[in-house]
Amino acid sequence: MNPAYLEIAERIGARLCRDAIWYQGRINWTSDFLDGETIAHGALGPELYSGTSGIALFLWRLAEVTSERIFRVTAEAALRQALDRMPVSGCGLYSGGLGIFYAAAEIRQEFDEDIVLRQAEPNPMQLDLIDGSAGAIAVLLNLHTRTRSAPLLEAAVRHGDLLLREASRSEDGWSWKTIPASQNLTGFSHGASGIAWALLELHRVTGEHRFREAALEAFRYERNYFNPAEQNWPDFRGEQASYPVFWCHGAAGIGLCRLRAWQITGDADLLAEAQVALQTVERHSAALANFSLCHRRAGNADVLICASQVLGEESWLHAAEAIAQEGLERFERRRVPWPCGLPDANETPDLMLGLAGIGHFYLRLADPARIPSVLHLVGQVGDLSYGEGEISK
Repeated sequence: MNPAYLEIAERIGARLCRDAIWYQGRINWTSDFLDGETIAHGALGPELYSGTSGIALFLWRLAEVTSERIFRVTAEAALRQALDRMPVSGCGLYSGGLGIFYAAAEIRQEFDEDIVLRQAEPNPMQLDLIDGSAGAIAVLLNLHTRTRSAPLLEAAVRHGDLLLREASRSEDGWSWKTIPASQNLTGFSHGASGIAWALLELHRVTGEHRFREAALEAFRYERNYFNPAEQNWPDFRGEQASYPVFWCHGAAGIGLCRLRAWQITGDADLLAEAQVALQTVERHSAALANFSLCHRRAGNADVLICASQVLGEESWLHAAEAIAQEGLERFERRRVPWPCGLPDANETPDLMLGLAGIGHFYLRLADPARIPSVLHLVGQVGDLSYGEGEISK
């Protein structure tokens, strides 16, 4: 346990508790958010990505480490707020209802399976990790691990089969239309990597080879668009392709996916791609402006922590610690606002863009073996945790 990093997480947690707005046993926060092309301010929703359930998850994990009652009480009240807003639209891990149930299962160690299954209904318009079926598979497998419930696994398989039906199959491989873009996306949050990861996890639990083959086709799609000069994969959301180095789009999330894919398949090509992605992440992270998990430095550093755990190489952990140390020196010790993931806005309290995510990163770095990542559910899906583990060919 590194006390310096834990202290930062505690201070961020204390600020979140201080700023919470209480009402009848529930709490919420207000925050800047993007309304079209302008910055607005309002109450948070319930979702994991930018709502009360994500903050609750951070505070609960902080309470488990510190035994501080205020963190536990605030986490429970934030979760009640999120659950009182159910049902919400969508089945995704980060923006939909299943992500809220994942947080509830982590905090309460229980869940209502019938309600989860109703929330898990597949939608062919929602396919990716953030909003749709890929994220639903991750949550359903996580919950299945806790209970060994056959209906939860069957629901995950239905989402997997939907992804196979909706795949765009071409000579370049398989991809999915998830959001408006010049062509189907690469990457973890909305692209082929996130869907491939979910399908591989589903294959590992069920043994169904159709899911493994679909994942390999998704990797082939991304491999066809790899740019050797950039040492990165393109983001097709703009008129011209760009090459970001984030968890959501680009090398960081793709590297995270490849690490896990190598663990499951033992494919040397996937390991080589992971190493290229990690080198790109390390090379570019110093130039990133904010500390959010989704698309800047905390998320990239979390990926480097994952690399140190999977590969057993301390150099990746040292690279993550260098990012953390810079944040400590530039922001925490100077008591200046942390740069969050919403441009031209104030600090936000949420998990993937704001303070809860920054706090979670420092909490995780304080004790990586104890605190799991929130950037995927590896080590929490099925039986295989971090480390080389058993590799199925």
